[in-house]
Amino acid sequence: MNDIPKIIHQIWSGVDEPLPEHLRTLGETWKEHHPDWSYEFWDNNRITSFIKQYYPNYWDVYCSFQYNIQRWDAIRYLILDKIGGMYVDFDTECLASHNDLLKGKTCCFSMEPKEHAKPFNCDFFFNNALMASVPEHPFMKKIVNTVFKYKRPNTEVSSWTKRVLEIFLTTGPLLLIRLYEEYPNKNMVYLIPSKFVSPFTADEVTLIKQGSESEELEKKMDEAYSIHYFFNAWVK
Repeated sequence: MNDIPKIIHQIWSGVDEPLPEHLRTLGETWKEHHPDWSYEFWDNNRITSFIKQYYPNYWDVYCSFQYNIQRWDAIRYLILDKIGGMYVDFDTECLASHNDLLKGKTCCFSMEPKEHAKPFNCDFFFNNALMASVPEHPFMKKIVNTVFKYKRPNTEVSSWTKRVLEIFLTTGPLLLIRLYEEYPNKNMVYLIPSKFVSPFTADEVTLIKQGSESEELEKKMDEAYSIHYFFNAWVK
């Protein structure tokens, strides 16, 4: 298999609001540290055109998702399946080039701190906030095929917690973890250790935003290539 293409993808549909300035600033850090990569910004018009051109058979399912975040999850899998490269959420800051981190890999997902696995009774937890893949990787294809078997529930999910669970199980991390656990060729998928891409827990990020400083927090940045801040703008 070839190397992961040097393309950075970021998505902000613009459906709910324009890209906030603080997120635009974080997006610029990826360009700054990857001058040898091309940068692709995806808004709603571009997403719509892309699906209709390359995945017209998935258009109806894409429109049927109950929540917008399910669409923003689903499109990132399609982009990596078709084009390849590295997808990164806008609430992630780049500290250094990821070239060495991804060298020799063909499909990668970012691990989160082990504390994030406990609420879901998982042994480990990884997400779709930072992913990288060659085009048409078999594991990415498995994700796409599963995501687009989605059937919208007949009733609205009542509580916020149940809504999050519904999203995580259909297009988000819990779906990815299940598919990974079932996948026979795990050696084809690299789970990037959290110390490299997600060194802080969500609680620690909150402390940092409040101005907390400590040697422990500083030390966690020693090996980090990027930091995921868990702003979770989609929760709104």
